[in-house]
Amino acid sequence: MAQVMRHRDYWFRHSAPPTLLVEHREPSWEFRELEYAPGGSFDHVETRLHIVSHVDPIRQRVGSSRMPFQLVSPSAAVSAPGDRIAAAWEGVGRGRHILVSPGFVGAIIGKDVSLEVIRRRQFARLREPDPSDTVIEHLMAALATELRNSNPGGAVLLETLAASLVHYTLQITARGSVSTNVPGRKGGGLAPAQLRLALDLIDDRLTDRPSLFELAGLLNVSTRYFCRAFRISTGASPHQYIVRRRVELARGLIEAGGMSLSEVAIAAGFVDHAQMTATFRKVLNLTPSHFAKVRGRQI
Repeated sequence: MAQVMRHRDYWFRHSAPPTLLVEHREPSWEFRELEYAPGGSFDHVETRLHIVSHVDPIRQRVGSSRMPFQLVSPSAAVSAPGDRIAAAWEGVGRGRHILVSPGFVGAIIGKDVSLEVIRRRQFARLREPDPSDTVIEHLMAALATELRNSNPGGAVLLETLAASLVHYTLQITARGSVSTNVPGRKGGGLAPAQLRLALDLIDDRLTDRPSLFELAGLLNVSTRYFCRAFRISTGASPHQYIVRRRVELARGLIEAGGMSLSEVAIAAGFVDHAQMTATFRKVLNLTPSHFAKVRGRQI
């Protein structure tokens, strides 16, 4: 029987606890299938490798409360220990989660791995769902089905499915080849706290774009070092990241309705509708009018 999860461990900072549909706990990993409440928010720092697959579309807002809610397609996300995850959602939806200890990760690949080498993967907001989302969802679904049926395949099958999920995740999210080396400051990315400060400033100043001097000055580093480390941490240059966040903001405003495309362009920091359209084509290979039409069909 489904039950509402208590305010404990991983969910203790959720404003609206989810309903627990399936759960399995091992000393080194745990799996949960959840139905989220009709809206809420959460803010926590990961302590384990966390792989999550949203089964249903859900409206979600990530980061600053100034960002709009966006309809997120069923897709998978990955985060590692030390990642701070702050978001809010609207509407009911299901999700499947597996949380894995560093020791289990090391046992799978045969050596210790610093989870700092794992790059965060976000849900399909600025991207379309891809084959990786499908693979993760199929593995998650297999785990959920096995547990619903009282695990007829036994402990070995569960362990194999969990190991497959972790192994596949390492393949698609590791920065380069998996190694035992923790990225240091020389030739490495920003520290988690530095990255959070930079991303928060970008979100707060998204429409007028903070300069590289401001961003580097905030962290007390040179602009050259900041640009290199930011790219390592996010996979994009500061300019590319800001452009994508503006596209994300504009898409959310379009999906929310109530504004013309020209008004959305100005509100999201674009010069005009034409620049916004050109940027959408470059980032999403779609036009802003595509999302306006999708919203019209949903009304």
